[in-house]
Amino acid sequence: MVMVSSEALACDICGCAMSGNYGGIYPQFTKSIIGFRYGFQRFQHPNTDLNFNGTSRVLRDEFSTYELWGRFYPHPRIQVFAFVPFKNHVREETERITGISGIGDASLMINYTLFNTADSTYSKWGHALLLGLGVKLPTARYFQRDETGALLPAQFQLGTGAYTFSFHSNYTLRYDAWGLNFDYAHRMNEENERSYQFGDQQAASANLFYRFTPRDFAVLPNAGFSFEYYGTDTEFGMEKEQTGGELWLANAGADIYFNRFFFRCSVQVPLRQKIPFAQPKTEPRLSFGIAYTY
Repeated sequence: MVMVSSEALACDICGCAMSGNYGGIYPQFTKSIIGFRYGFQRFQHPNTDLNFNGTSRVLRDEFSTYELWGRFYPHPRIQVFAFVPFKNHVREETERITGISGIGDASLMINYTLFNTADSTYSKWGHALLLGLGVKLPTARYFQRDETGALLPAQFQLGTGAYTFSFHSNYTLRYDAWGLNFDYAHRMNEENERSYQFGDQQAASANLFYRFTPRDFAVLPNAGFSFEYYGTDTEFGMEKEQTGGELWLANAGADIYFNRFFFRCSVQVPLRQKIPFAQPKTEPRLSFGIAYTY
């Protein structure tokens, strides 16, 4: 008979907005985790004079990310996250299809737990607050070109070509099997060697979750909303037109915990996009993964 430990069922939660725009809700367990996840995004380009590559009109971009990630505890109050992505980007145009792939920008994130009573089995109420810092490394190949020799746009490259530093916070409020998770991250991008600098970015999410334990496993469905803000990019010290914007999304997902494993799937659906007229529109995002605790 397979048993699920009380630790696995405890509602000790932390979010993670550092890698990708919505990392979902992670169990803390006070244990280390090694995991793999896949994410897919598609962007539809509008039919404007600015969305051409020579005589070829750009139709859509598709981004697939295969990510190995882990979480470790060098100290009971300190979490260290590491993310190593492999990316595959495909651009469809009227005259050609361009694909690039390779290692993306690796990330490191450190969280400090200010307080945590969210995993208490002695009280129906509990909460936890974590604050952290992160850095994204320019490990991806940046100067990639299409078959005509044209340099691909900065937004289509596998990485930013520069360091990114971030601050993030995460708060969880729990009542019995119900809980609310709030996550916020602010990212500051450095200028790369091509004198291109992505604007600062902010991401915030609020998600309601519920934990129930049928038989020998646990299920944690969750749903909520996310907001993303992208500052205007600069090139050679001048603002880059047709960059920046705001995005509101609805989140929905579910985790299944079984012994030391947990499985995850999630979807994000755009609700409102405030972007320049030539910028591509975001379509629903999909993600799923598996992880092992030890």
